[in-house]
Amino acid sequence: MSSYDFLADFYDELTENVEYDKRAEYIYSLLKEYGVSDGCRILDLACGTGSLMCRFQDFGFKVIGLDASDEMLIRADSKCFGKATLLKSQMQDFQLPEKVAACVCSLDSINHLSSEEDVRDTFKSVKNSLSDGGLFIFDVNTVYKHNIVLADNTFAFEGDDYFICWDNEQLGDNTERIIIDIFVEDNGLYRRFTEDFNEKAYETDKLLSLLEPYFDVLGVFDDLSKNSPKYDSERIYFVCKGKNNG
Repeated sequence: MSSYDFLADFYDELTENVEYDKRAEYIYSLLKEYGVSDGCRILDLACGTGSLMCRFQDFGFKVIGLDASDEMLIRADSKCFGKATLLKSQMQDFQLPEKVAACVCSLDSINHLSSEEDVRDTFKSVKNSLSDGGLFIFDVNTVYKHNIVLADNTFAFEGDDYFICWDNEQLGDNTERIIIDIFVEDNGLYRRFTEDFNEKAYETDKLLSLLEPYFDVLGVFDDLSKNSPKYDSERIYFVCKGKNNG
């Protein structure tokens, strides 16, 4: 089973504090403000279980969802009632059957890229997927969140028939090792499943330099706002426009 496939069963519970309706409305407002019309085709990159993607569909967009996990895509297909185009691929190297007007990459998916080279390759793949002047909106967890909020802390989540332990370990170089132990009740006993992966935080200036060959950056905002990021911002959004091919 590939990374995140088992986690797909519990992903929505782990992200229930995301405020999907509010976040979708926020991203929609940015798409509209920067010229992406209703009915355009957009890409939801690293779409996960499709919680945002189905909302983008409700706004009237034609959505392509891309993710590397079979199980995530199965759940996304169910949420979108089979009406979205779904593709399996890594973020760093993908091609679309046709260009899109915008790409959205949400919920710190960029932080799952472990090197600057991977981030650069992802930005290049996004640029190649966009029509001329297309929009790219993505968020990242900040260095502050990695070093202060996540740090070496442990978090617990409890449901009716499961218990989840989320354990963080700082590895240096703004990299966080995340170990998620999931205990699922089965006839009075608990089965244990473990997911183990790293997230890396990138300084804003570094992300701007990696974007520079492919995008003009229209704005960098604190989470769910049009305000400039603060020293203790935990999530920030980038709004970028693809540079002309000429």
